[in-house]
Amino acid sequence: MQATATLFLATRPLGNESQQRRALAALVVLVLGVHLWFLLSSGAGIWRLQPESQKLGPLQTRVLSSGVSQTPPTIPSTEKTKQVAPAKPKAPESPNTPSTAGISAVPSSGLPAPEESPVLPKSEQPSEALPNLSQQAPTVEDVAPLPSETVAVASAPPPPPSNALTAKPGDFPPNIQINYQLTGQERGLTYHASGSLKWQTQATPDAPSAPPSPMAYEAELRVRAFLVGSRVWRSVGVLTEDGLSPFRYSDSWRGERAAHFDATQNKISFSGNTPSVALQAGAQDQVSLFIQMAATVAAKNFKLGSELNVQTATARDAVNWVLTFKSEELIEVDGKQLAAQRWVCLPRGKFDSQIEMWLSQSHGGLPVRIKISQVTGNFIDMEMRDSETLPALPS
Repeated sequence: MQATATLFLATRPLGNESQQRRALAALVVLVLGVHLWFLLSSGAGIWRLQPESQKLGPLQTRVLSSGVSQTPPTIPSTEKTKQVAPAKPKAPESPNTPSTAGISAVPSSGLPAPEESPVLPKSEQPSEALPNLSQQAPTVEDVAPLPSETVAVASAPPPPPSNALTAKPGDFPPNIQINYQLTGQERGLTYHASGSLKWQTQATPDAPSAPPSPMAYEAELRVRAFLVGSRVWRSVGVLTEDGLSPFRYSDSWRGERAAHFDATQNKISFSGNTPSVALQAGAQDQVSLFIQMAATVAAKNFKLGSELNVQTATARDAVNWVLTFKSEELIEVDGKQLAAQRWVCLPRGKFDSQIEMWLSQSHGGLPVRIKISQVTGNFIDMEMRDSETLPALPS
């Protein structure tokens, strides 16, 4: 394009300088307009912590048509009556049936109940409601096996497992903001931006006159890019004896979407027409998860291969994330080597992202690096640049 403009200007009379200036100005405006259109059209994917298909991803290999036992149409009704009585004596005849035989047909505990989901057929129910699923277990070819931690419980949220993501108020880092330098790739284009992770709580009263109440907190992840603007993910809630209890999570960019945590009704609701889901014990959102992980890692000594299972909400859904302690690595920050634990959340569905976080105990367990990779090859990689102390939230 520049060569064409040069040729165009060279063929014009040399004395007509005003026309040359106007042609050059028009060319500059055209180039800037093309760049601006490209950035704005791809901006939705630049900072997508989770792709739009995340809600459907975990269900793609779990919907079964053979998991529910059905009576063959060729058997007369009189014969069906005769088969009811010996059902219990025949149960021991299949001792090799796996204990999780009927589990693979159950959606993860963070998803809406089957009767509320537009994806699952109404005939599927949680394993507690279908005790006979073990008599007709699906084969390996029918469905991929699921971890036992992701079994859904229809009646009430399950208690946190022994390695639950819990932490005491004293385990959390002080009020701080970590600033990141961001490198990303979108549609084959490499770009650079900046980001920050902010964490603040209310000040602890010196001499409380009444029993202490949970302290409010705010956590915010912000990413800024030239010509695209800022995208902000924010979590607000309270700090309890078991750790963070979010009230509201929001995703703001070209509008706002939000998730609301209702502990009294044990549900998480979403903006728009997305169905609500059951609230599990210890549930977090995409931002509070980083802070809760920081406090947990700072307070506990995990072994390599340890897994943490936590229901994690976005602005559109809430599914169980399984985070695995993969390795111990050194991260260079401002010319210094920092020891960090690398935790990975693997994709749960075909189009889900892989999330990696490097947590540094010398920084209160907070992530000194965050990388989010998509199956398309797009990614964002946030590496810590520096940090700054923040004041406490007003009481």
